[in-house]
Amino acid sequence: MGEAATHDSLPPRMPRQQVLLGAEICGFGGGGPTKHRVKDLSVSGAKVDRAGMLRPGATVLVSVGVLKAVGATVIWVKDDLAGLRFAELIDPDAARSKAIIAPPKPRPAVAVDRGATAGWIQDLNSPYRR
Repeated sequence: MGEAATHDSLPPRMPRQQVLLGAEICGFGGGGPTKHRVKDLSVSGAKVDRAGMLRPGATVLVSVGVLKAVGATVIWVKDDLAGLRFAELIDPDAARSKAIIAPPKPRPAVAVDRGATAGWIQDLNSPYRR
């Protein structure tokens, strides 16, 4: 059996920024994507919540914020939180940026004269009225 990684044996992590972003994680080898919240983020990794199904050493595909999916390794799991190390560096500012969505175009107003529709007034001009 191998030794568990100690804090001293892990490479130094990049400075992280506290964020609150959505993430979707897909495990390789089956299962659908799961939704998570990113608690902190750096160019090389992230801390996510709802980590119950993640296992240290697992390789996953993670989409953070508006960024495309990137491969990551689960480094640690504790108290329903997990630390991920990305396979490639990301841009945390780009992950936090909002997607630009054009506002919906207003529909032209169409005036429809339906005449009176309530009470005796609707029958006022009826040829069958006595």
